[in-house]
Amino acid sequence: MTYSSRQFIQPHRSSCTRAFSTGLVGLALSLGLFTASTAHAAGEAVAKAINAIGEFTVFRTDGIQEQLEGKGSLPLYEGDRVTTGRGSQGLMEFTNGIQVALNEDTDFLILSRWESDKGITRILRLATGEVWVKTMGGPKPLEIETPVATAAVKSTEFALKVQPDGQTTLTVVEGIVEFGTAFGTCPIRTSTISYGNRGKKCTKPAPTNVSPTIAWTQGIRQ
Repeated sequence: MTYSSRQFIQPHRSSCTRAFSTGLVGLALSLGLFTASTAHAAGEAVAKAINAIGEFTVFRTDGIQEQLEGKGSLPLYEGDRVTTGRGSQGLMEFTNGIQVALNEDTDFLILSRWESDKGITRILRLATGEVWVKTMGGPKPLEIETPVATAAVKSTEFALKVQPDGQTTLTVVEGIVEFGTAFGTCPIRTSTISYGNRGKKCTKPAPTNVSPTIAWTQGIRQ
């Protein structure tokens, strides 16, 4: 395994807790929710990258870039931006056991939200690309935000792909995913597919063969 890093001059972020927008067109405010960078403030990693094929880059909030090549254990913190290049893939695991595989040309931020009755929910703000997610060891809360939709899960396996125009495709391998846009939310169940488009409600789930959709994950998960 190989790590590399480069320092860029940027204002250093304070270690105190900061608020950030969930990007859900005011949904968080209407529900009375807020976000917090508790784990990063305490200097604790929330996940680790454990395998990479090709270009896997982490952009830290203090301007440092780090890369993982091959198998290893690269800590990931709240606020990190994670990207993969063309023809590249990566595999990461949250401290609570959620596994996330990244296909090529993927770009997301690692965030969190804290609620007094639910605790911490990890959030991936996916700008573009494709991810595969599987919760391990029982229900674990996770949300993935895209430019047009949000997928919320507790115990499931699924794949989510975001096109350059924001169109979001959700394929559920096992379990149930609450898939929603600003126009409503619907449950997507095992072996079904749904699409989220800007300005529209997610499409009615349709039966699908999930195997071809997740075939790309086989190499990075070995």
